[in-house]
Amino acid sequence: CNAGYSGTVSATTASPFFTSTCSAVACPTNSAGVDIPTGCSCNAGYSGSVSAITTSPFYSSSCRPVACPSNSAGSPVNTVSAGCTCNAGYSGAVSAVTSSPFYTSTCSNVACPA
Repeated sequence: CNAGYSGTVSATTASPFFTSTCSAVACPTNSAGVDIPTGCSCNAGYSGSVSAITTSPFYSSSCRPVACPSNSAGSPVNTVSAGCTCNAGYSGAVSAVTSSPFYTSTCSNVACPA
């Protein structure tokens, strides 16, 4: 089978002279798309890429969660995909996106009261 497909191709004596059980492999965890051959991309809050290969599991994925940006933290895991909130003394929000740096952050200092 071609890269991104699982299954087998066997020779036969009748036209079309082969049988195939090749089927497209689904996008792996932490990625989205139709399937591996059509293309998968890392989910929002993850960096990396997904590419088709010819050996099991028929894809190579480097999708990894991005750490929370400055002035924010996540619990129990300090990653954008798990959810980040602005630290004490800061106001705003952190959102996961699909383009670098894979988050938007509006966390900014809160002014001291007068």
